[in-house]
Amino acid sequence: MLNITSFKNRKTTIMLCIMALLLSFNVMNAQCSLTGWKKFSQGETFSVALKEDGTLWMWGQNVNGILGNGSGTVTIVQHPTQIGTDNDWTDISVGRWFVLAKKSNNNLYGWGDNQFGNLGNGNNTAQYSPIMIAQNVKSFSAGYHHSMIVKTDGTMWGAGYNDWGGLGMGTSLGWYNTWQQESSLATNWDKVSAGYYNSFGIKTNGTLWSCGTNIEGQTGTGATGGESDVFVQIGTDTNWKDVSCGVYHVLGLKTTGKLFGWGASHDGRLGIVGAGAQYFRTPQAIEASSDYSQIATSWDASAILKSDNTLYAFGINHNGITGGTAGSTYNLAPQQVGTDTNWKTLALRVGGYHFGAVKNDTSIWAWGADNLYQLGNGDGITADSKVPTQVVCSEFLSTNEIKANESKLGIYPNPAKDIVHIKYSQNLQQIKIYNSNGLLVKLISNFDHKSTINISDLPTGIYFIRVNNEVQGFKFIKK
Repeated sequence: MLNITSFKNRKTTIMLCIMALLLSFNVMNAQCSLTGWKKFSQGETFSVALKEDGTLWMWGQNVNGILGNGSGTVTIVQHPTQIGTDNDWTDISVGRWFVLAKKSNNNLYGWGDNQFGNLGNGNNTAQYSPIMIAQNVKSFSAGYHHSMIVKTDGTMWGAGYNDWGGLGMGTSLGWYNTWQQESSLATNWDKVSAGYYNSFGIKTNGTLWSCGTNIEGQTGTGATGGESDVFVQIGTDTNWKDVSCGVYHVLGLKTTGKLFGWGASHDGRLGIVGAGAQYFRTPQAIEASSDYSQIATSWDASAILKSDNTLYAFGINHNGITGGTAGSTYNLAPQQVGTDTNWKTLALRVGGYHFGAVKNDTSIWAWGADNLYQLGNGDGITADSKVPTQVVCSEFLSTNEIKANESKLGIYPNPAKDIVHIKYSQNLQQIKIYNSNGLLVKLISNFDHKSTINISDLPTGIYFIRVNNEVQGFKFIKK
């Protein structure tokens, strides 16, 4: 006769084992991949991205604990590396050297630099791991040294640097390390954007408001000089969609797709043809067309996405960020970056001297400065790029320079035109060749100790060879 109690105990034990197994899967680190990217934000010398599976990743300079692993040691992360193991992140925003990220329960976390109390946690000490800093958060934005949030009740709060009144709370006291509500105590805020020394808010009625420094006209209210320590409405329009603030210039986007700019137009920051070097203290239409979908700003340059999924940039071309030759787009209209028509999402904040975007296929791309591997493009060198390069995973494209007889692996000639010789000290079971985008282009199996590979069908470029599934890859150039 079946013992019911024993059966229930066995069933309970099995269920507990299954739950433990599922839990073990949940805490395992996710795998880096070429696609599956959702959002992208760039700091001064690093990048942080959110994947569709809810995981967070970073690469570039790991300063002030950006990697979030509890260590304050400064390191260089050449390729996307997961931040922790959580997979319930829904949004991100990156400041100069700190990160804000929100989870599915609307709790906001922060980590990294905190010298001005920009994390709002009551101290001015850098945080090397994500800590919860606010609850019930609807919208949030990381500025240069301050943070702004809108809560689900429609109130707006700020913390951090306030010397120019950028928190909008009615004072210009240097900084606050706890959350301060903006002075009007309004409950109809919808979206917030923190700049360098300014902050902007859009209300549920579509009106646009600003506070902070106005030396170059950044507030957009028409006031001349000085600063505004409280939020003041910009014009009377009720169809504002988004705003992005650089150091000296601001871009604003309306729900109609019309693009506006104000502040300093020097070096083509605003993309207004013939504007020269002047200060616009109210929003100016950048072009007559109304076909823009996204905007982003850096120190003194801008990137915009059109409704046809083409990408444009303008301003000073530091390290190739505007896609052209050195210099600026002074007195020119926005310049198209490449010819691709499949861009989906601009980096939420573009870096100091590097830009980025996500394509429709959920691959992620970056260009500009790469002195600290902030492009994450797998070419194995710290070389700037004026064209978008794909962010790739280290297991595909980590490389060493190899010459014949210097290792158990020999690759020659290098560069090569039609054939490349592979000499290996062990049996060659499998050879994989990847292109510079991390895509597998050749798979060859079963060799002797010395083998010749025909590469005449490969386009000119940089390629990477992995032998017998070794983690380390080796670079060669097809000429």
